[in-house]
Amino acid sequence: MQLYSFCILVLGVPLVSLSDPAQCSCEDKANTCTVIAGSNGLPGTPGSHGLPGRDGKQGPQGEQGEQGLRGTQGPPGKVGPPGCKGDQGERGQKGDCEGRELELLKTQISGLQAELKALQLTTSKTYKAILGHIFPNSTTAEGKIFAINGAEGDYETSKATCYNLGGQVASPRSAEENIATLKLAAKLGRHVYLGMNDQETEGIFKHLNGDTMKYSNWAPKEPNGEQEDCIEMYMDGKWNDIACSNVRLIMCEF
Repeated sequence: MQLYSFCILVLGVPLVSLSDPAQCSCEDKANTCTVIAGSNGLPGTPGSHGLPGRDGKQGPQGEQGEQGLRGTQGPPGKVGPPGCKGDQGERGQKGDCEGRELELLKTQISGLQAELKALQLTTSKTYKAILGHIFPNSTTAEGKIFAINGAEGDYETSKATCYNLGGQVASPRSAEENIATLKLAAKLGRHVYLGMNDQETEGIFKHLNGDTMKYSNWAPKEPNGEQEDCIEMYMDGKWNDIACSNVRLIMCEF
């Protein structure tokens, strides 16, 4: 009987609590949860979520993670400004092919020079033979050939005669050439024309190629004539200025 009464007492306490319609709430908490019991003593429908709470303080920085996989290569960027010019490298050794070509070229040049020298010698002999036929009287000095054949003429005729034969009127440029000219003139015993003149500028005698005359062998007080633009050689080798219209022995140089 006592055991039966104890069971009634124990079972009655929760029934009384569940049948109480009063609400149960938790106060003064950041997140509150209100539980409303149903009329039948079962839990009620869950309420809606409350507003999110405030952010907490930033925690300590975590350790660095492992490096990720390498991504795909992106598109090329803009071309940058040109860099400074580098130093010139050392010159390489000459190739064998270039060396052989140079030696071959030198050999060909040597051959051509030999042929030219032989041709010049043959031409010189032929030329002397022709001159010897045209001019029975000739001599050489400092690489020039001076020749006469007894013909005479004024200055213009003398120039034309020598020019047509491939030469020019004798124009001594040194004492040696002047002596050679005198020896030929002495054979015929006549004065000869020389090629220099001052027809362009009075008092300034020039050679036929335009060179100003540097060597001279004037007779005393010569030149002295304003209208005497040409030169003759006396029998002693001295020079005299005369009018170009005078007739003198023609002497050419080659």
